[in-house]
Amino acid sequence: MRRHLAVLAAFCGTAVPAAALAEKACFIPYSGFEEKVAHLDIEVCPGAQMKAEEGFCRIGLDGSAVLVYTFRHTDAEPCLARVDRYEFNDFVGRFGAAYDKP
Repeated sequence: MRRHLAVLAAFCGTAVPAAALAEKACFIPYSGFEEKVAHLDIEVCPGAQMKAEEGFCRIGLDGSAVLVYTFRHTDAEPCLARVDRYEFNDFVGRFGAAYDKP
């Protein structure tokens, strides 16, 4: 149904209501991520890319890479919104080796 609304809106030149877009399926909910993906809980997203009321971040290591998992709060449960990958030295150069808790 939502896909049909988006296609219809594209043909009609109108925008899809934000509520319809916000109801997208959550492909990776936090509950599934928490038990299956090795990660570190952090209190602040690197670079303050996410406000606490919007969501939160987790960090994982993959060899020399740092993975930043960003979750957005949804009605059901937090949902993975994006994953950013940085080489460790780039991550430290950009965000530092330590962070201040709020």
